[in-house]
Amino acid sequence: MFLRDKAFYIVSKKTGLVLSTNGYTEEGSKITVQNKTGEEHELWQFENGFLINKSSSLVLDIVGGDLRVGQKVNLWGRKKTMAHNQRWGIRDGYIYAVADPRLVLDLEGDCEDEGTYIVTNGRRVGNHDLQQWTLIPFAEEEE
Repeated sequence: MFLRDKAFYIVSKKTGLVLSTNGYTEEGSKITVQNKTGEEHELWQFENGFLINKSSSLVLDIVGGDLRVGQKVNLWGRKKTMAHNQRWGIRDGYIYAVADPRLVLDLEGDCEDEGTYIVTNGRRVGNHDLQQWTLIPFAEEEE
C-alpha cells in the first residue's frame, strides 16, 4: 500500500466528506462522515490490516464483532487475537472486511449528509460511489 506508515484522510468518493471520530477518542466512539477540518481525529494510518485513528491510536472496528450488513463502525482497542472485525483491505476504492470481502464500508441509509454514520453493507455490483473511498495523503504543511 502506498500510504503505509503515513497519515491520510479517508474521503467519500460521492460526498467529499471524510471519515471522522468527531473528536471523540474513547472506545465505542462511532465513526461518521464530516467536512474536512484538518483535525487529527480525521486522520488514519494503515498497519497490518488495521486502520488506526491518529488522534486516539484506536482502530476501526465493526461493533460487536458481528460481520453482517448494517453494523455500525466504531473505535476500539486493537485486538491481538480474534481481530476479524478490525482487519481491513482496500481495493478498487472499496474498504472491505478481510474476513468477508463482500462486506464494505458504506454510509448508513444511503444518506449523503454530514454526520451520517458509517456502517457495513454488502458490496453493490457496478459503480456505487457511496461505498467508495479515496485515500488522500496528509500533507505535513497542514499542521
